[in-house]
Amino acid sequence: MTAAPRIFISYRTADGVDKATALARELNAVFGADQVFLDKEDLPAGQPWREAVGATLDARPVLLLLVTPQTFAARDAQGRPRIDDPTDPVRREVETALAAKAHLIPLLADGVEQLPDARSLPEPLRGLGERTWRRLRAYDWAEDMERLVADLQALGLKRLERSVQWRETDRRRWLE
Repeated sequence: MTAAPRIFISYRTADGVDKATALARELNAVFGADQVFLDKEDLPAGQPWREAVGATLDARPVLLLLVTPQTFAARDAQGRPRIDDPTDPVRREVETALAAKAHLIPLLADGVEQLPDARSLPEPLRGLGERTWRRLRAYDWAEDMERLVADLQALGLKRLERSVQWRETDRRRWLE
């Protein structure tokens, strides 16, 4: 039996899947694929996804919340904010992480300058605004990744012995 992943990436599929995938690939190269959970790559076939995500979050990983323009602005078919729905996947992931006192790091993507005001969020998510956030931008990808990796190492995650170092060529590869 393998240990639960130590890094969980939460994102809104409407506009975050590409950046979440790139983030997971970079973190896999640094910490190992068994340490990183990204739903679209790590959910077992045939298992209810909410159950698998819940089990991963119960292990209290570091939750990286990729905050894209749609994370809090996405609307349902009736025009209501999706984040207000208790069954919204992003809300459930963040709510579960906060309740478990997991380490949660918001990552502000391109087009997001700050976290929303706590009063605009549902009650269970209001503590999100008290978290220190980092940026994850396409134009500063290498520098932002270096800072995030340093943060994760400070939390006790161990790099693979032969992990990648970010260079300008890596940055250009992700921007192409």
